[in-house]
Amino acid sequence: MTIAVQKVPDFLDPVLDNSNVNERIMWSLFNTLVTTDYRDGGKLKPGLATEWKILDAQTIEFKLRPGVKFHNGDDFNAKDVVFSFSPERTGQEKNGAKPVLSMPFLGGIDKVDVIDPLTVRIHMRTPDALIVQRFANYPAQILSRKGFEDAGSMEAYSKRPIGTGPYKLSDFNLGERVILQSFAGYWGEEKAAAGKVTFTVVPEASTRIAGLLSGQFDIVTELNPDNFQQIESSSNAAIVGGAVENIRGVVYDSTGSILSDPRIREALDLSIDREAIVKSLYNGKTEMPNGWQMKTFGAMYLADRPAPEFNPGKARELLKAAGYKGERISYRTMNAYYTNEIETAQILQGMWSAVGLNVQLDVKETWDQINEDTPDRAIFNASFTAYYPDPMGQFWRRFGTSSNWAASKIFVVDPEQASLGETLATSMDTDERRKVFAEMLDRFNSNPHGSALHLLTQFFGVNKTRLTLDTMPTNYLDLTTAGVQFK
Repeated sequence: MTIAVQKVPDFLDPVLDNSNVNERIMWSLFNTLVTTDYRDGGKLKPGLATEWKILDAQTIEFKLRPGVKFHNGDDFNAKDVVFSFSPERTGQEKNGAKPVLSMPFLGGIDKVDVIDPLTVRIHMRTPDALIVQRFANYPAQILSRKGFEDAGSMEAYSKRPIGTGPYKLSDFNLGERVILQSFAGYWGEEKAAAGKVTFTVVPEASTRIAGLLSGQFDIVTELNPDNFQQIESSSNAAIVGGAVENIRGVVYDSTGSILSDPRIREALDLSIDREAIVKSLYNGKTEMPNGWQMKTFGAMYLADRPAPEFNPGKARELLKAAGYKGERISYRTMNAYYTNEIETAQILQGMWSAVGLNVQLDVKETWDQINEDTPDRAIFNASFTAYYPDPMGQFWRRFGTSSNWAASKIFVVDPEQASLGETLATSMDTDERRKVFAEMLDRFNSNPHGSALHLLTQFFGVNKTRLTLDTMPTNYLDLTTAGVQFK
């Protein structure tokens, strides 16, 4: 099976690469202690742990699944769990690790005790409202301790990680391809659907589509509604997928730039006509969230909150009050990492220009260029996956005190918001957490560090003469027999 993608990740170890392109691959390579079943309403089910018990608000115990093999043939046991959640893998700079990516997810782990070879007890530093969910999602994938030791360094291991998933890594050529092979020793009921899967980089959507229609590719990614008619009118291809549990948005660098004044950032937010973007670029095939939240939050979803406000008049008033004189504001964007990325950037530029904001597009080729810390960095694109069905897994993970953007000094979280975030993270009272979350969203509206645009889409083109693809409402791509059926 050959899958044409716009990009492959720089690293395959999840803690080193939090990206949409890596999520597509990690579902095949790794497992978590608890499994999130996206086809059953996000219910939590046994994974590498057969059962778990919350001992108190800071402690959880897992019984591990016997008989599980890693891709190198080693037995999975408690020592691999200790390694997977150890500081040397998840939060330290030594061995070349990037310390900030995993901190919002796993930084609260205090220690992992081995009770016996198939039992671990995990202690959190503080009470944790998400003490189960934290081990059912990214980046809690379990990797081989011995594989890490054999690799010799974090960076080397990130290019050849060893997991327990239905596929094992066969080849990784940075910037070009990732090749997986089915793993005969996989423990799960759903096996690898293909003997070999090749993710090949094809940057241009038109080239990916041509390859799909010619039969060169079985699946192609990052399509938009403008491509649908060409694909659906063909005899051998079809469109699958849709909106996923992820918000597409932009981030504002508010330290040391023209955007340090919150009134200018609020004006940017108020100038965005999200409905127009959804209609013009997506033909209504996605939707606007009502604030930084998803329906998957369940009891924490604030259904009565309004959609983000579109108010150009108020935006102009804020700019006047801030003394904005038309200074240049840089908007860094890539051409097509996200679906309709450059088209969205051009529309936003026009909306901002209409209220007097001098936003200029600076098109970059890589994330390193996007993230480069220079005085002109002001606006850049991002997505906000709901890794946990809770505000902690989306809003506060991205805009909180432990976020990689806060650590990188892109913005500073004000003390009052930080205090509310602490309550959101540690309270076990749903009513209290709902009240706190609502207050946090209100505060963010007047001091925004980013703007939500719409639900991210993941549309795929599929060679319907060869296979069917059952997608999930997530960036993960299921290439097991549950997700792919060959004809």
